Amino acid sequence: MAKRKISPIQHFLYLIEFIIVVPFFSFLGLLPIKLLKKLAKPLSLLLFLVDKKNKKIAEYNFNIVFKEKPLLPQEKKDLLKKLYFNMVLYAIEYLKLRSVTPKNYKKYVEFENFEYVDEALKEGKGLIVVTAHMGNWEYLGGIPAKLGKNLAVIINRQFNPYTDWWLKRIREVDGGIKSFYNEISDLSRIIKHLKQGGIIGTLVDQTYYFQPIFVPFFGVPTATADGPAKLHLKYGAPLMMAFSIRKADGKYVLKFNKAVKFEGTNDFKKDCEKIMSWINREFEKVILEYPDQWFSFFHYRWERTKPEHFSDIDDTPY
Repeated sequence: MAKRKISPIQHFLYLIEFIIVVPFFSFLGLLPIKLLKKLAKPLSLLLFLVDKKNKKIAEYNFNIVFKEKPLLPQEKKDLLKKLYFNMVLYAIEYLKLRSVTPKNYKKYVEFENFEYVDEALKEGKGLIVVTAHMGNWEYLGGIPAKLGKNLAVIINRQFNPYTDWWLKRIREVDGGIKSFYNEISDLSRIIKHLKQGGIIGTLVDQTYYFQPIFVPFFGVPTATADGPAKLHLKYGAPLMMAFSIRKADGKYVLKFNKAVKFEGTNDFKKDCEKIMSWINREFEKVILEYPDQWFSFFHYRWERTKPEHFSDIDDTPY
């Protein structure tokens, strides 16, 4: 995908959005994190009350994720409140990424099985780490990067080029993570990073709109990105699942699973479907255990479940 063409009017509107949003959130980022966290609960309750659109999306997704044991009305309400609260906390922590350093990171996170990363890197083929929009996924990448890991993430370009630049800058400058776009133009950089023994992090729990594959996710055929599978099969980099899980005390556990490798066959497409189906099953386990931390409940994950549902999607929107 190439950079999207934007009309002069769109440029102007995006610039206005940038002028309003960035100074406001930059100001919030200057406030003490303790103060911001005190504001998290009232702000999350306000969002719960006024954000009807995302509540409706989440409730639709609840029916799919919990179809074997449907939630009662009060359970849905409680889960929604927790989701909004955790989402606000994540936004606060994102704005304060620069405050996490190699000296104080233990105040924010603890590691579980982090040695699996070094074990996988010994093969010399790099490492593909797959995660979901859970907990604080920026910590999952940013803190290992600040501790010396050669880590990059694959991201989607925001439609607003100005806020895209701002968010990317926070991730790279404050979070210490290299960022590659999920576009053909950055593919050579991604491959080079792997071949140099680097770590590539990617989130693939949300709908992929540009020539997706369809594999089961909570029992429903779901439009899924197959990038991790393709990179794994073509370049031999081990695959690893990892998650950031918020604990009751506010710290996060950064959990790393043992790396795996899949043998390819003569059917490359089927091999990719097999790998992405496995990844989705791993997601299911963690989502069911920590449903209040999966922010993709607010995403149209099961809106389009067949190839024909994507006939109106431009394959090259950027």
